[in-house]
Amino acid sequence: MDTTGDEFNAADQRAFEKYLSALRGHVGEAKYKSWFLDLGLAERTPKSVTFSTPTALKRDILDHRYLAILKDIWSREIGPVDRVKLTVRTAGLSAKAEKVGRQEERRAQGAFFGAVAPSSPRSQERSSKQPNLAATLDPRRTFSTLAVGDSNRMAVAAVRQALQDGAPAELIYLYGDSGVGKTHMLHGLCHEGEIKHGANTTLYVTYRNLINACVSAALSNNTQALHAAFLDHEIVAVDDIHFLEGKERTQEELLIVIDALLDSGKPVAIAGDLPPAKLAEAGIKKRLADRLAGGLCAPVHPADDAMRLEVLKKRVRSSAAKCLIDEAVLEFIAHHFNQSTRETIGALNQILLLYRDEAVTVDLNEAKTALKSRLQDHSRSRVATLDDAINAGAESFGLTRAEITGRAQPQRIVRARHAIVYCAREVLGESFPRIGKALSRDHTTVMSSYRRAQALIERDKAFQEGVRRIREALGG
Repeated sequence: MDTTGDEFNAADQRAFEKYLSALRGHVGEAKYKSWFLDLGLAERTPKSVTFSTPTALKRDILDHRYLAILKDIWSREIGPVDRVKLTVRTAGLSAKAEKVGRQEERRAQGAFFGAVAPSSPRSQERSSKQPNLAATLDPRRTFSTLAVGDSNRMAVAAVRQALQDGAPAELIYLYGDSGVGKTHMLHGLCHEGEIKHGANTTLYVTYRNLINACVSAALSNNTQALHAAFLDHEIVAVDDIHFLEGKERTQEELLIVIDALLDSGKPVAIAGDLPPAKLAEAGIKKRLADRLAGGLCAPVHPADDAMRLEVLKKRVRSSAAKCLIDEAVLEFIAHHFNQSTRETIGALNQILLLYRDEAVTVDLNEAKTALKSRLQDHSRSRVATLDDAINAGAESFGLTRAEITGRAQPQRIVRARHAIVYCAREVLGESFPRIGKALSRDHTTVMSSYRRAQALIERDKAFQEGVRRIREALGG
């Protein structure tokens, strides 16, 4: 006998409560709250069960992702059924069943949030709106203004694949140091996505917007609106995921959204400073780190001089400034402001700010004058690295970097390695394992090299001079 409307009896209610409890235990608290809190029992027969949801969007997502789980748990906990169906709730449907669902929802809210205060009219009004997720796209950050080279070629290819017709929906994770162009790629993806799919069809989200939206959704008990705000878009890009450290609820919601978007055939691009294996160490939940590791991971490496020069040329070409910039100026900036691409662009912007309204050609001397304070600050603030030590050692001893890090053992190369190890240890304070990794040696070899350098510096003037030049280059 079918049980519909107000005909649900006490046995049906107990069965549904038992079912919801088992479902929560199976999928976990965060996922249960996001997708199943408002699940209702619409119809039950000996061979089938029909659940109700408040919206067609949620019905479609549950049907696509969770139908097999819903059937399996009902068959295991309540009794075997041949079919499970989902429907959109209507006003007169199963008042008793919906009451059970509301009671279950309040219990789950208490377990998840603690005591929940009655909502005010203002909070009810806020909960009816979708959270403000979108951050503004920079019109200058397009693929046409993005310089592509060995440092970012793989990442650019991964991001642009998301725009190809017929390409599978992928989770793309871009990682690399700050200032290497990850944000530029995400903006470029969203700009191209809007050309392909139409205005307002892509979503670029900063970590701050994501955290604020998740907090707002939790306080207003409206994570459905949060999920809908993501699912309304064809392409989603999330920036600076490493800043979600310790924000467990936000990470859980992001996991749910990632799965929902991919299941809907929509690509997701995420950027962070750390490789997936390091995210968990930095306070990102292992589940989220593993999810990113299972996607299309693409490193973005720091740009070299040639790459930074190309970035500057593209910036100048796209600028509306009246002045012309001598190529020697661009080469100077690319070489000296090399901590990040942001720093490189910042130096160029300073020159453009001074000369943009003048129909003149800015030469190197004028550029150095314009950048004097920035050059002084750069010199004081720059922190030398192992790469700097190796480069300085190669230059000091008249060798190439490849010779320093290679396997050849002529005395002139070995002595240069000793000097580099000594300076890396004494000036930079680096550990033997890190020095060894930079030189492609094990740490015991590096320790031996350090002891030999200590002996050489006592009696060999040429070696002393080489060490002096390296120390000078490192600021030590």
